[in-house]
Amino acid sequence: MRRSTFAKGRPVALMTVLSVGFTLFFFRYCYLESSELNISNYISQFFLASICDIDYINSAKSALEQDDPCILRIIREKFLFPPSQNRLHLYDQRNHNPSQGQADVILDVLKHQKNGFFVECGALDGEQRSNTLYMELDLEWQGVLIEGDLKNYKKVLKKNRRVWTVPACLSTSPYPKTVVFNQALNLGRMSQNETIDEKREESVLVQCFPFFSILSALDRTQIDYFSLDIEGDEFTVLKTIPWDRVDIKTLSVEIAHDREDKKTIRAYMEQKGYDIVAPYPEEGDTVGNDFIFKKRQ
Repeated sequence: MRRSTFAKGRPVALMTVLSVGFTLFFFRYCYLESSELNISNYISQFFLASICDIDYINSAKSALEQDDPCILRIIREKFLFPPSQNRLHLYDQRNHNPSQGQADVILDVLKHQKNGFFVECGALDGEQRSNTLYMELDLEWQGVLIEGDLKNYKKVLKKNRRVWTVPACLSTSPYPKTVVFNQALNLGRMSQNETIDEKREESVLVQCFPFFSILSALDRTQIDYFSLDIEGDEFTVLKTIPWDRVDIKTLSVEIAHDREDKKTIRAYMEQKGYDIVAPYPEEGDTVGNDFIFKKRQ
């Protein structure tokens, strides 16, 4: 009888041992590692809360990646404003396409695509000469308007466009920084001076972020159309973009005021996998002072 009782008890003892072993394994490799991860996250959040501010990201420069969590946090909390829910307020309600021709060429390339996503930098007032207004109103696109001139940006807000807006300039370096900006309506641009001209009311300091930082703050890497019109610094902005981390189908790049010559800009974009859109392939042929590029298939 004892032998039979012992034999029946062996499976029970074995199951008990296995159960205890599994519990210890789970505690060691799941609970403890999860606790360590939580502690790591807590430390990271404490770090961001304690030193993550404008001064930090501007002084860190190239020590931070363009998608560093601190940079993205600053953009999201202080510079990224959601689409308006109010009624659209345009100066000319009947003109949905005030573009100087760029929008027509882009939409021809994209076969009048609906539900796309655009980035327009040099948004001016959000209406005058806008390359993206038609896409938003008639083709249900989403997007973001970037305007570094704060006087113009206030006008953008009054339009109540249903897209994201950013009151900052695009950095000409792969890191955030402040620059002196000369306000001049549609001709405003970043100054070469490092200090404000006290004699000029239109000379102000403006915060700039890399293009990729703003995209990362939006959780966007695929862009259907990028309109770049910033009165002379287009090429330096293009050079900050990590092209292997983004997918931009089409671009319009103003070349009328750029410090680099047209051949340099064209050669750079061709190297990055872009062609000038026909029927404007010849050097000097432009639409609204822009080169129009499409990504090579």
